[in-house]
Amino acid sequence: MPQPPKQNNPTQPEESTGPEMDVNAQTSSEPIDLISFTTEAYRNVVAATRNCNAFPQGAARSLYLSYPGYARMLEEQSQRVLGLINKVLKTENISGDIKRRQGDEQLEMVQECNDILFERITTNLDIISGLRRGNPHMVVETQVDVQSTSRPATSTITKETPRAGSWNRYSTAPGTPSRSMVSARLFTAQNIMRPQMQFKVPVDNSAQNPFKPRLKEKPNSLKPLALLPEYDDAGNVVSFLHPYEFELLKFEPPKEQLQKQKPLLPAPPAQTELMLVDNVETLKQALEELRQAPQIAIDVEHHSYRTFMGITCLVQMSTRTKDYIFDTLTLREDMHILNLVLTDPKVLKILHGGDLDIEWLQRDLSLYIVNMFDTHRAAKALNMARLSLAFLLKHYLDLDVDKSLQLADWRMRPLPQKLIDYARQDTHYLIYVYERLTNDLLQAEQGQPQALRMVYQMSTEVCKKRYTKPHIGPDSHLDLVRKTKRSFDNRQLCALRGIFLWRDATARQEDESYGYVLPNHMMLQIAESLPREMQGILACCNPIPPLVRQQLHTLHQIVLRAREQPLVKPLLEASNITGSVLLQTTNKDYNSKLNCPHDFSHQEETRDDLPTLLGRNGSGKLQRPSKPKLEAPSVPLVAPTLSLFKRQTASTQEEQLRWLCARKESQTLRMPYKRYMAILPLMQQQKIEQTAKENNELLKRRLCPAEPAPVNIKLESTTKVDEDPIYKLPLKEQLKRKHQPTAEQPSLAKRNKNEEKPSASVSGPKPKIKSEPMPAIDQTPNGEDSDDDAVIEVPIEKSATENPTPALSRRQQKRQEKNKRFKAKARMQAQSSNKPVQLPTNTATAQNFDYKNVDFRQFQGGAKRAQSTEIKSQMRGKSRHNNRNNKQFNKLFTFSKINKERKK
Repeated sequence: MPQPPKQNNPTQPEESTGPEMDVNAQTSSEPIDLISFTTEAYRNVVAATRNCNAFPQGAARSLYLSYPGYARMLEEQSQRVLGLINKVLKTENISGDIKRRQGDEQLEMVQECNDILFERITTNLDIISGLRRGNPHMVVETQVDVQSTSRPATSTITKETPRAGSWNRYSTAPGTPSRSMVSARLFTAQNIMRPQMQFKVPVDNSAQNPFKPRLKEKPNSLKPLALLPEYDDAGNVVSFLHPYEFELLKFEPPKEQLQKQKPLLPAPPAQTELMLVDNVETLKQALEELRQAPQIAIDVEHHSYRTFMGITCLVQMSTRTKDYIFDTLTLREDMHILNLVLTDPKVLKILHGGDLDIEWLQRDLSLYIVNMFDTHRAAKALNMARLSLAFLLKHYLDLDVDKSLQLADWRMRPLPQKLIDYARQDTHYLIYVYERLTNDLLQAEQGQPQALRMVYQMSTEVCKKRYTKPHIGPDSHLDLVRKTKRSFDNRQLCALRGIFLWRDATARQEDESYGYVLPNHMMLQIAESLPREMQGILACCNPIPPLVRQQLHTLHQIVLRAREQPLVKPLLEASNITGSVLLQTTNKDYNSKLNCPHDFSHQEETRDDLPTLLGRNGSGKLQRPSKPKLEAPSVPLVAPTLSLFKRQTASTQEEQLRWLCARKESQTLRMPYKRYMAILPLMQQQKIEQTAKENNELLKRRLCPAEPAPVNIKLESTTKVDEDPIYKLPLKEQLKRKHQPTAEQPSLAKRNKNEEKPSASVSGPKPKIKSEPMPAIDQTPNGEDSDDDAVIEVPIEKSATENPTPALSRRQQKRQEKNKRFKAKARMQAQSSNKPVQLPTNTATAQNFDYKNVDFRQFQGGAKRAQSTEIKSQMRGKSRHNNRNNKQFNKLFTFSKINKERKK
């Protein structure tokens, strides 16, 4: 079992703090040299580390902690050490209580404090050693050729002054307008600490999160504060509404601002009080003073080179009696209290070209403006020659303003006096310019405020602008190509797109501008040349950007991937640049046989060593190649080596003869007319067969047979017999006599069963009936047959006058009775039958009717009168498709007309 250490060992780290504090007190009272102080400090640190390592570890620590006295003593010393560390952390402005944190968090807080202390020590050592001598300002001057506005200004630059570039040289040609050389100076300093590191709220450069206003309260509001988001089609938040949009919609300029003003020339800047606002106390004091002013002139100074979205570095405000300069880098989180004045619709805010100023104020400082007058819009409404603030000051005040510090770095702290004087001049005279512009607008409209109202309306629209973050799309890199005259192929475009995306991601991550990470001209040069080695990438950049040197390997990989792409024709078509493209007209006739798509003779690079049919001999002359003669085959045809069906391998004699005849016929030359005459009989035969086939198909499809061609049939007997006088009467009288019952007529039930009866259906084609007067039926006996029942159809002629009916003989009564029985029904059955009616082959002679095969039992009870309704119901079945023919059939072969005459 290990022996417990001495009791004074745990207290040695704490006891060592006593001499250390004494040394610190001694160093504060008595100055000592740096080497001895550093040596003593290292000695104390080593002793403290040795004592801490002497504490028991592992299982020994658990054993010692089982003693209550040891555990109590160790807890007391630990709390004492944590208390001392906490005091050091509060001295270094590190937020948090180390006593309430866990072990890992405590270690992180101590490490953060050590980093701050070591950085401070290093800085102090450099200052003591003379390596750092403050922030010396460095001025870089360049010459800019600016045409003079009125008279040639006296320039301090002589003709002997060397200039870089031909555009800065004087022109000695006569008639050249006089020009004055204005010195534009890049005013900056070395070792400027980045202000983004001191911001309490870190800057969000991500493209996924839209800009959200950080406004916590809304003074001078007509509608409560509500940060309402706007969504796209996918449901993502793309932006937020303007917090003061409702107030700007309801804004109307007061009447005092629409009336004529009394311009009051301000005092010179040297005689005007200036307040530098760089803390919260002076900010509140400036706010109370600004609330008493009716007009406020505002201007903003911005920096965008060493930051991605930009930084508002200064805000200048001026009243009639005082100027204010606000250090927005220090008061970034407290400037929002000025909304109490800037959003007051009763206080007029005057800006010159405030499009970007409005966005910068709401992005960085959460400041919004209501009731603004833009002097740039007013000068544009008056159609002035120039719209710059320098021109307005020259026009109304005859004051030449020094604009040579436009490229100054406004992040420098403390501000040099030159920058302070330059910032004051932008707002010191702006109120006086506003009053002069207002009077000119009223004078141009003859006292009517229409133009002035229009200026206020346009200024209000500027106040409604909202800041949006920079965003790039998949084709944003093509905008750079469109602005240049270069033509990139697919490899170069692939490299340009990769470098463009790398530059955007690096700029957002490092919070640097595109121009600082990699300028456009360098990026285009790398994408166009596609260097194989890393040194080639550096050769395209002069000077080399720092981030390019740091991430050179990443850029090299992008270029190598682009070089591995298969080379195709240029992807950037002219239609994407200029819109519609006019195609070049060609005079080639592609339908001509002389046009060959494989003719490359018009091109510059053509090969002349391709194989051709013509060759050259030893002397260089063209000669035809010798064609080998083909031997005539001994066998006319060769039997196939493989056959699908089982056939004889050797051809028979008949096949050989047939093949020989076929070859002879193919070799025989025949004239086209003879070929036509030879094929004509075959074509006629095929046409007849086709017509017959179509007719048969048509007859099979029809339910009712087609009516044959009309034939005038007249049957006459060879031996004439005297006609019955009843048939000389009109048809009406004949029918009346036929239907009258007579006593001499025998009963139908007692008739002989073997009595002959005419057939109801007669085979043969049915003649077509013409629309002629209805013929009468004359039944006369045939000369060849002695039977009187033979029927012959002849036309019936109607007579105008009715003759008296003579008495009927026995034979005539029998014939009349038969007609009553069979005439109507036989005709109806014959016409309603589906079988075609057969006509006699010889139409010159009539044929006798065979009554032997007729069954008269179905006609018992006498002849019945045919009714048209029954026939129509039979003819109008679902299978009948030609109802029109059925109606004509009913009219011709029924007694419908007879019934109508009876009703009359």
